[in-house]
Amino acid sequence: MRNLLIILFFAIMLVGCNVTNKSEEGGSMEMEKEKQAVAMQLLKADEANGVTLEDEMYQQLAGLVEANPDIGVTDDFSIHPIDLVDTKAGESVLLFIGINRLEKPIKNIKFEYTTGVKTNGSVDYVFDREEVSLSESFAGVIQPGHAIPFTIPVTEEGGALLQLMTEENKVVKLENATFELEE
Repeated sequence: MRNLLIILFFAIMLVGCNVTNKSEEGGSMEMEKEKQAVAMQLLKADEANGVTLEDEMYQQLAGLVEANPDIGVTDDFSIHPIDLVDTKAGESVLLFIGINRLEKPIKNIKFEYTTGVKTNGSVDYVFDREEVSLSESFAGVIQPGHAIPFTIPVTEEGGALLQLMTEENKVVKLENATFELEE
């Protein structure tokens, strides 16, 4: 499982969706932004269920983002696949973190996610335009410089494909992304 975590984290390129207008800023401001640490934020649904940032999963993810201070795309919202995990209900899910590097809080994030493995001139898909919705009622309002965890269910076949994924054979797309800026 640890090997999959490492492979997924480094093999799957950071996927971002740019929705902001970039203003002219000095180079030192850009470098400063990129070096700001990201902190984990509780999902609104987890908070309602009594989960805290001291929960083991949140602690592990906090360690991951602390060890990678440049994680995420400057002035953007991006996602990182982390690991294939089994839930208490016995379901396999792909764990992601969503990172808000915008200057404003965001909510009601929606996008279509595609990932697969190129084999013999075709693509075998783990997810093919999988609709992902991180509603305000589930995720809350994601603050600037914060990351939230979320999952997407994976079939047994999809899990096997993830094991075969490499930098050379992966296909990753994030399309039709929308979100609301919190004023």
